[in-house]
Amino acid sequence: MTSDCADCGTIPKGRRGRRPVCMPCQLNRRLARLLHNGTEAPASHLAALADHLRADPDPEKLLHWLSRCGPAELLTALANGSLDLTHDALRAWPRPIPARHLQHHLVACGLLPPVDGHLLRFESWLHRRLDRLTDHPHERLLRRFALWHQLPRLRADATARPLRATATTYMVNQFNTAHAFLDWLHTRGIAPDAVSQTDLDTWAVTAGAGHRHTIRGFFIWATHTSAMPRHLVLTPVKFTIGAAITQQQRLALLRHYLTNQAPLRERAAACLMLLYGQPISRIHRLHNNDLELSGNAPTIRFGDPPTPIPEPIASLLRDLAAAAPAEGWLFPGRHPGQPITYQTLHRNLRMLSFPLNQARVSALRQLVAQVPAPVIADALGIHHTTAARQAVNAGMTWSHYASGNHSPLPPRSPRARNRA
Repeated sequence: MTSDCADCGTIPKGRRGRRPVCMPCQLNRRLARLLHNGTEAPASHLAALADHLRADPDPEKLLHWLSRCGPAELLTALANGSLDLTHDALRAWPRPIPARHLQHHLVACGLLPPVDGHLLRFESWLHRRLDRLTDHPHERLLRRFALWHQLPRLRADATARPLRATATTYMVNQFNTAHAFLDWLHTRGIAPDAVSQTDLDTWAVTAGAGHRHTIRGFFIWATHTSAMPRHLVLTPVKFTIGAAITQQQRLALLRHYLTNQAPLRERAAACLMLLYGQPISRIHRLHNNDLELSGNAPTIRFGDPPTPIPEPIASLLRDLAAAAPAEGWLFPGRHPGQPITYQTLHRNLRMLSFPLNQARVSALRQLVAQVPAPVIADALGIHHTTAARQAVNAGMTWSHYASGNHSPLPPRSPRARNRA
């Protein structure tokens, strides 16, 4: 038979025993043990965190997380004052995964200022990476490149707009490629400031196209700062035109993901990519505020102006918005106040055998075939160069868009030419 909770008097579901304790009360007891500073009450500077954690809709999951040694040690260190309540202190914590998870909670309850999650992850990765390079012959050069060029650039981008997951991934690849290039020079006894054009061409022949592309950031920085000779020339990489599916295949995929039994989240992401050519790095960060579904003309905001949403995709997005937290992310993730990660959504669509790159390329080409590329770029929030490139790849020219009289203008009189 069940008994009342020993703390609050409610009847815990499925709990048996003489005086069982319900989940919220178990969470209260755990927080009291972890966050105390010598008294029974939580440390005063962490009271907002305790209230935030008590309001968690899934106390059992949170209790399981707090029972692990990593989060427990971290909370105890914050409570007794041995760890400062700052982003820098949490970034330097030897257990980065629980520290990053707790940072999201601290930002959500207002104890830490908001900061871009992708920037936090890159900073943590970068400092751990640099710590492992203390014996590297070119450690100072790599440190200068990372701390004087990469990190300030990412911070400036994060100030202007939220970073995409692909931006930090590219920075990681850029650093690793620079590291590999300097290793290649070291094994041949070549100093960076003594690299010849022949040495650079030899490396470019042996490296893959991806490495030749990601080395450009380091190469431009090193030549501009005289870490490498200024006269060197790195041949730009020319990538092949992206493959695209046919219009019939694209429409068939739209019908499939509107009606099949796949998870709602993945179906909505696939339809947004097939209809608007949006990358996953933007889809996973869509907010409920980006949707306007209440009127007769539903819209979604990728750029300016908002883009109309046709039925039945509007109904699909209504269902997704109804399942998402109010005034929150359209694709919520595991961490508090954070969207689903780029990697998770990418992996889930791959598991459904969804053609990610082909679907996006085909959607963009179909759109620029109907509307001028600059208009598409503004409406969908993509770069004008990307829209123009897809228009060229689709075989479109300005003559397809322009209307009116295309006859040549009459020649101007000599007097008009003199005035000009």
